[in-house]
Amino acid sequence: MTEEKKEKDPRALRLSLVFLVVFTMVFSLGVVVGKKFIPPDEPVLAEKSPGLMEKLFSFVSGGKLPSNIGQKPAVTPDEKDTSARDKYLSAMINPDHKYTIQISSFLSRKVANRTVRFYKDKGYPAFIREYSPSEITTFYRVRIGTFESKEQAREYGNEIKEKERDFKFYVTVND
Repeated sequence: MTEEKKEKDPRALRLSLVFLVVFTMVFSLGVVVGKKFIPPDEPVLAEKSPGLMEKLFSFVSGGKLPSNIGQKPAVTPDEKDTSARDKYLSAMINPDHKYTIQISSFLSRKVANRTVRFYKDKGYPAFIREYSPSEITTFYRVRIGTFESKEQAREYGNEIKEKERDFKFYVTVND
């Protein structure tokens, strides 16, 4: 028997290359999209890896595991601060005041909620107003604070603009 040298078909090489490129793109997209589905700040429970937790606490505390391992605390200090801050910021929003600062408008409630949370975390009294120009479309307007006069609103907006990068706003009627 003689060994024959097999020639590689150029079409098969092209097909393999196309498959490799498409597979890489799909995999990369899956990784990027998958990151959005990971729940934020999920507590790590001891039941997931008891061996590691036992080893850690045996090293730190002489072998005794605390009784509350694996249990979620009732309210963390951050949650207390967040709820108190949210109540304080909500009190700064008076529906009777005529003017407000609008910073953006979105078609997605989810994006609007993220933007509000971003500004609330920075200490600004942000909120959302829905606007439906038609039965088909709803805009979610992100606004900060309420004010009795245009001048007060403009001054506050300029204060924020000095602190925040790329902050754009306009003063509008609080409707």
